[in-house]
Amino acid sequence: MKHDIRLIAADFDGTLLSSDGSISAFNKLMIKKAQDKGIVFAAATGRYPENAAQIMVDEGIVCPIISTNGAVVELSPFGERIHEQIMDAASARKVFDVLEGFNEGYYIFGRRSVINRWTIPRHISEQNELHLAKLKQRVTYSMGLDACKDALATPIYKFFVIFDHDENASKEIQAALAPLEGVEFTSSGGRNLEIMPSGTDKGKGLEVLAKHYGIAQAQMMALGDQLNDLSMIKYAGLGIAMGNAADAVKKHADAITAPFDEDGVAKAIEKYCF
Repeated sequence: MKHDIRLIAADFDGTLLSSDGSISAFNKLMIKKAQDKGIVFAAATGRYPENAAQIMVDEGIVCPIISTNGAVVELSPFGERIHEQIMDAASARKVFDVLEGFNEGYYIFGRRSVINRWTIPRHISEQNELHLAKLKQRVTYSMGLDACKDALATPIYKFFVIFDHDENASKEIQAALAPLEGVEFTSSGGRNLEIMPSGTDKGKGLEVLAKHYGIAQAQMMALGDQLNDLSMIKYAGLGIAMGNAADAVKKHADAITAPFDEDGVAKAIEKYCF
């Protein structure tokens, strides 16, 4: 079933990326085929800008990137930035106080900075030493409480909390964050919590990108698997849930494609664009 798709947005983890963090040959082939046809392909991820951009550079894909759940939109990896949403200082301080009150570890993603409340690496971008070495040429990495305090005076896109085991901790923190003005939160998995400035989500990032290219909402296809993908799946004219997606995502999707480890993105492009 062919649709008049002019813009495709695909989430990273659990969607476009394979289990080893790479992009499969079939996914690359269909992305290139779409680009050759004049369709804009965009990555849409909760990862911070430099992390997302480096992955696309390493995979040889030049495309727009919606990162930090829509807080930053760039037209190409490390390219022109057309949108940036910063958390206001008062809200950032309140989020900091809540997380510290729960004695919960977290990351702060800011403008060219990554701050780890722990003293050991926990984020997925830190699992590959070569990748991390490349990132450290572009961002300032720091760790510990004092570094987090210092970050409150700098531009912040997102707080990212990773829970070891207790999902009840996430519910308790969400309840504490709910009354706060200036922030909203989502999750890209059962063991994390992502806290952004109000009005920040992947749907908004997709809207910004579409307006830049003059593409109608009905001409967009969005693919994802987790709660932080819901906004763009609902916003796009054609919202596609991965076969491995959370039930809530499948419920709101227009269609379901194969799982991420079975080239679900490529199969959706092939089915709906060609």
